[in-house]
Amino acid sequence: MRLKKKYDSLPFGLVVGLISPIVGFVIYGFLWSIYFEKPFGYFVENIFIGMEAFQSSIVALSLIFNLVPFFIFLRSDRYHSGRGVLMALFIYVPLVLYLRFS
Repeated sequence: MRLKKKYDSLPFGLVVGLISPIVGFVIYGFLWSIYFEKPFGYFVENIFIGMEAFQSSIVALSLIFNLVPFFIFLRSDRYHSGRGVLMALFIYVPLVLYLRFS
């Protein structure tokens, strides 16, 4: 029988999976801002919100940051938390599809 590890629950993984792409968006925005020497607000207002063609790509790129907690949970045998991260990914997929095809 497997003992339950700390932080090994579906709700915990879901919360981490929902927050991780937001952190990824901020990191991507700051890297973009540094590269193009523009403020972060310019990235959010003019590139993300202002150009609808880039919205789905930016959100999809932000979702890649879910790989970090997912693999950390898998390597540490926290499979329920890993399932929560995958569940969060499936919550974000309709958003990406809506942004892509609207």
